[in-house]
Amino acid sequence: MQEVQIKAPKHEFTLLCDDIRQEMGGKTSLMGLYDHHIVVPQVPFSLPKVCFYTRFSRMDGDFKFSFAIVSPGGERKDVIRDSDVQIPEGAKEGTFNVIASPFEVTQDGIYEVILALTKGADRFEYVYKFAISDARRLQAEWEKAMAEQQQAGQPAN
Repeated sequence: MQEVQIKAPKHEFTLLCDDIRQEMGGKTSLMGLYDHHIVVPQVPFSLPKVCFYTRFSRMDGDFKFSFAIVSPGGERKDVIRDSDVQIPEGAKEGTFNVIASPFEVTQDGIYEVILALTKGADRFEYVYKFAISDARRLQAEWEKAMAEQQQAGQPAN
């Protein structure tokens, strides 16, 4: 008996934004799109929500979808665990809108999103990374650099 090899779904992209809205006519609107980096006024900080718009291709049939966020310190929060997903026959791609609300920022650094698709005994995991920075820390670092430049006799930028 020949074993059937399932081709892994392809993670096309994940976009990070403030809000995702389903519009009339089947359109999706993404509000407040980030470039993989969020600056918060201070840490700790609570964002009302953070949204993730993710697209996969090479999908068909039934899957289970999981979505977890891992903080820079290694704390993992499962946002979605093994949710049933049906991709209509012939569609071959799936888009997932995930809203983390509220989103508690406990530290600045690199956060990882672990996306997992399970089909039968096969599990496929993908990682998307984004950064969160503390504005007070960034400001202090900038002020220190400017002071050092002035002490060295270099003009401030």
